[in-house]
Amino acid sequence: MKALIIAEKPSVALKIAANGRQVLGDFKLSGKIIDKNYIDKNEEEAKKAVKKAGFLENDKYIIGFAEGHLVKLYQAYDYNKEYKDWRSIPDSFIPDPFAYKVDESRKYLFDTLAKLMKRSDVDKIINATDGDREGESIFRLIYNKIGSKKPVYRFWTSTHTSESVSNAFKSLKPASEYDNLGSAGIARGQSDWIMGALMTAKTTVTLSQGKTILNVGRVQTAVIAEIVRVELLNRNYQKKPFYVPAITFKNKAGETYIGEYTESFETKQEAEALIEILKNKKTGKIAEYNEENKNIYSPALYSQTALGIDMAKYYNIDPDATLNAAQVLYEHGYTTYPRTSSRYITQSDGLDFGAMYKLLPKINPLAKAHNFNISNSRIVDDSKVEGHPAIIPTIDIPNLSSLSENEKKVYEMVVKRAISVNFPAAIDERQFAITKVEDYAFETSVTHEIKRGWREVYDMPVKADKIPVLKINEEVEMVDFTILEKENKPPQRYTKSSILTFMENCGRKITDEDAREIMKNRGLGTDATRPSIIKTLKDNGYITTNGKTIYPTDLAIKLIEILPVEELKSAEYTGNIEYSLYQVEKGEKTVKEFMNEIIELYHLSCKQLNSSSSTKTLGEAPVSAKNDTADSLGKCPICGSDVRAVNGKFGKFYSCSDFKNCKFKIQKICGKTLTDNQVKKLLKNGETGVISGLKKKDGSPLSNTNIIIKNGEIEIKFEKK
Repeated sequence: MKALIIAEKPSVALKIAANGRQVLGDFKLSGKIIDKNYIDKNEEEAKKAVKKAGFLENDKYIIGFAEGHLVKLYQAYDYNKEYKDWRSIPDSFIPDPFAYKVDESRKYLFDTLAKLMKRSDVDKIINATDGDREGESIFRLIYNKIGSKKPVYRFWTSTHTSESVSNAFKSLKPASEYDNLGSAGIARGQSDWIMGALMTAKTTVTLSQGKTILNVGRVQTAVIAEIVRVELLNRNYQKKPFYVPAITFKNKAGETYIGEYTESFETKQEAEALIEILKNKKTGKIAEYNEENKNIYSPALYSQTALGIDMAKYYNIDPDATLNAAQVLYEHGYTTYPRTSSRYITQSDGLDFGAMYKLLPKINPLAKAHNFNISNSRIVDDSKVEGHPAIIPTIDIPNLSSLSENEKKVYEMVVKRAISVNFPAAIDERQFAITKVEDYAFETSVTHEIKRGWREVYDMPVKADKIPVLKINEEVEMVDFTILEKENKPPQRYTKSSILTFMENCGRKITDEDAREIMKNRGLGTDATRPSIIKTLKDNGYITTNGKTIYPTDLAIKLIEILPVEELKSAEYTGNIEYSLYQVEKGEKTVKEFMNEIIELYHLSCKQLNSSSSTKTLGEAPVSAKNDTADSLGKCPICGSDVRAVNGKFGKFYSCSDFKNCKFKIQKICGKTLTDNQVKKLLKNGETGVISGLKKKDGSPLSNTNIIIKNGEIEIKFEKK
């Protein structure tokens, strides 16, 4: 008899085959044994070959694979054909039970897994999908849809090194131990469907009469609301200068320092008047002086959110691109599992960390400076690890030249953090003084770096501000007077980095790591889902970016203005929903209790939308999803109206602007969304010319394809070579 292993992707199936040989035995592909060397040299070729084969097999094991979500929730119209028109969906409609269907574009993968599960020589199944809510739900939905009753065991690892994969297969656990995780994953999908797809339909029909798709959701709407709030504060900001008198003081040793008056003035004349009074005094006296040394420790190891924040901050890399790079590094075995909220490792991870750390000088020579100590609680803390440890390098050190630019930057950043946490604290000296000229107080506060510590790893600028050592009651001379002109400032617009911080902490300013640990399950989304939010908001036409800065579009501002559901716009409320889902994962709350909360929120939202629909809508004309008016890409071949790009519920498509009377659309064709330029060419010439990117149902590419318009319909024409 054989065991069927199911991986989440073809690339992971190959990695398991190559690195699990000690336990699983050898697998062959195209007549060659699959090992690390084979995959490193033939990665792309191997992926194509295993995908074509459908699975790997030896005398004891079969390795099959999914490719993400093969089984998906029904759409509303799958329950009732009338619901294709969103206006026909009643407010009371909640599926009971929820139904699922196989993704038609990847049905061949599902059918392969079904055949493998039903084979008479397969007596047990091993779930080797990613170790998180999503991975667990991907497997369970496939398993349930196939209707298998065979026993299931869970393969769980944070790395894909040979030792880790082998140990994971030696430590398989019954799938029942992960029932709560699976329940939370499926509940999340259902709740997001209600507050996403269903709520989007209701909001669109009520607030725009169906003319502009208004995508909403329990996470994205709260994020949009915050971006809009800060934007409006900036737009309404009025510059208001204020003036602060400052004096240069000199002690008896001839050393100088500057003190700023502890109050400010609305006019320069008021500040000048004070300066004139003080010029007659000549000397001041030290009323207060102290020095304080402070240890500044390296930030903790990386969670996915913390990594996304730094990559956006230092390299302007979008969080979803950071996650994609981290996922590739993980699948190659170079780093640990990326979708983690932990910033520590466990005692059992410590030995692996120590072995890895001895190899890091190959990447960064600073790793030689300080040794890893397994007793360092700033690195090792079992109580702060849930599911997976922090993102760290593994003992498999990559050839950096083989990595993409993003992968290289992410890997080097992860290495730096693994090194910096082993360095001693940086030490800063803060000097603080109050100098009084009679009853007028002037404040001085500076910071001077005494010890570099971990800052050496990042080559951070040295803090060099320093003033003379002063003594209480010491008399000092006033040698110069000036007036500092300052101004109040609006809150800074969000960046790709700071929006992640907001999501992680629901807007709370948290610096203490312990407080961060408490908050991490009450944020907006999770470490696994946050990276995609910027892309989602862009795709839905709610934000644009300029460099690192995020700006809301007119559509986003209008949506937040007219949306009456305050709960959806509240970060704190949304964070509490996330915590309820976390409680399901931990077995502290049932799925029914959680879903009842979501259904109650949905019905409340419908009620609020109905009561406000007569006064607050987008108006008659559709609102552009951009800050500027969308340009016409050409004329409709049916009615001659303009054709424009539209950001719809399922992504971008192209539509006749007279959509009330004309049904001409250009939607995704064989998995490809045409570019604006291709659409312009199609509308002008009736054809795009030969283009690439179209795929068959099995994922293989279509070649020599030309998109044409024939009798007002979009068709594919295959050109001769």
